[in-house]
Amino acid sequence: METRTASALDKNTSRLSALCYTGTSLTVVALFVALGQLVGGYPTAAVIGGAIWSFILSMIVTMPLYTSYFKRRRMG
Repeated sequence: METRTASALDKNTSRLSALCYTGTSLTVVALFVALGQLVGGYPTAAVIGGAIWSFILSMIVTMPLYTSYFKRRRMG
């Protein structure tokens, strides 16, 4: 019974961290595109490529941060 509860907690922790790091990455992309449009002078392909790069890089950086934070918080 405990393993089922622990598994459910792990699943909830994973879902919450996935929501947070995806939201953070999408926010970074929105800021990148907004600043790219605000400054101007950049081709559309460069802005799109930079947005994709920013999304991937921010996912790589924030994924372990949020996951470990929520696991530590769950442990106590």
